[in-house]
Amino acid sequence: MKIAIIGLGLIGGSIARRLRGFHDAKIAAYNRTAETILLAKQDGTIDEGSSDPAEVMDGADLIILCLYPQLNVDIVKDNLSHIKNGAVITDVSGVKGFMADELNKILPEGVDFIGAHPMAGREVGGYKSSTDTLFNKASFLITPDKNNKPENIALIRDLAEYIGCKHVITTTPEEHDAIIAYTSQLMHVVAVALCDNPMIERSTFFSAGSLRDCTRVAIINAEMWSELFVENKDALCARIEEMQESLEKIKQATADGDRNKLEEIMKHATEQKMKWLLD
Repeated sequence: MKIAIIGLGLIGGSIARRLRGFHDAKIAAYNRTAETILLAKQDGTIDEGSSDPAEVMDGADLIILCLYPQLNVDIVKDNLSHIKNGAVITDVSGVKGFMADELNKILPEGVDFIGAHPMAGREVGGYKSSTDTLFNKASFLITPDKNNKPENIALIRDLAEYIGCKHVITTTPEEHDAIIAYTSQLMHVVAVALCDNPMIERSTFFSAGSLRDCTRVAIINAEMWSELFVENKDALCARIEEMQESLEKIKQATADGDRNKLEEIMKHATEQKMKWLLD
């Protein structure tokens, strides 16, 4: 088996570091910079690499797309002639509806695309930040469709478990995007909004830690996240509106001096946190 990893950033590099021995595969990788390819070879992370994606995709049985969503689509579109019949393509993108729609328009019938999204990351990116423990105990979401072959879906599940993921969840692109808009994208919206408030300029010594906790993801890759927001705009806007409704309830109860209502809202929030979000 030949596995082609397209993009050796944090996620692609971390996947590559864990794949050694998976189905006795030869691991090839594309990266825009030759320096990263050389470093990954020196690390023993990959067997071969190139800054030409065609060379890497030629003859690959499994292609893992690890670039930004639109770049993933573009690189497939530009190299269709180098994707062999029977190949399996997966990705790690934070939006699944966009990827499925765009790739299913262009892929030939003999190629299976199975969307995937490992739920892991760090505040820093790039190959040098990649690690062979990034996916330990993480969730791995897959979004197959009725046209995917069962053995190809099983391959992606096997890959997820091999790299260390604890939970492999099967869902639809629509459900994925609706929930990720809440669990991930909305969290970045909140962090950005907090740091967009001029009060932050006076707040350095006025927080015991909650402000830092709430703004952890505000150190943000603006190019990537702005793309993700727009590609999932309907779901994300719906989550923002839900957040606004919750804030309005709290605001109104506060303005009315209604402690009973505030306590009711807070107790409900605590119950939900305790029920769903404890380790």
